[in-house]
Amino acid sequence: MSNYLNILAFSPHPDDAEIGCGGSIMLATAQGLRVAIADLSEGELSSRGNLKRRKKEKEKAAELLGLCDRLSLQLPDTKIGTDPTQKLPIIQIIRKTRPHIVLSPYWCDRHPDHVAASKLIQEAVFWAGTSKIGKGKPYRPERLFFYMIHFPFTPTFIIDISSVWKQKMEILKEYKSQLQSDGYGMKTAISQPQFLQFLKIRAKWFGAMIGVPYGEPFFSYSPVPLKEFPLLSLNKNNQSYLLQYSMF
Repeated sequence: MSNYLNILAFSPHPDDAEIGCGGSIMLATAQGLRVAIADLSEGELSSRGNLKRRKKEKEKAAELLGLCDRLSLQLPDTKIGTDPTQKLPIIQIIRKTRPHIVLSPYWCDRHPDHVAASKLIQEAVFWAGTSKIGKGKPYRPERLFFYMIHFPFTPTFIIDISSVWKQKMEILKEYKSQLQSDGYGMKTAISQPQFLQFLKIRAKWFGAMIGVPYGEPFFSYSPVPLKEFPLLSLNKNNQSYLLQYSMF
């Protein structure tokens, strides 16, 4: 069906998915894959901005990312995970869109909503495949991958986002109420200029692990299936990439 997805990325608040996996999403949509972001909350209780401003920001970001849809689950900001029934709308959206891959924030993070969202999503991915919980035909995504927002982890794999790094940063700058230091409320950890610099340094660090300028890390509970050794399909123009990878 036309509304089925290749990738569904869950974002606790508007901007979280862009921070953690925006580059990888852009690469996927550029390949013609159907990708959507589902915002668990609207960030209505954030220290900066307001609902009107945040809605405008996320709509512009969705356009630049090339998403086929941006969904909203309307869970309460600051109270994600406080009610077990909150997993039901996540189950429903998984069954409705039937994505091959689900992206979730990593479960260890400085923001309580991010931690709770990760747990809810993990549970929903499993229960979506059972028959007696929620409505609709059971469906379980093939893969669940976790992206990084604040706290680092040892990645299972890293995606080379060098070709879209500048575009990712331009998208993040659309979130002026959250990632700009002046004019939108009290100072926060992510409103300081150092935060975008931190994201750049981190992307360079993970990029260096695979011999490229910028990378986005992901974690998987289960092994990632391959049909050949990594990098064997690279053409001769990428020999330097292979050399850097092997010498790290």
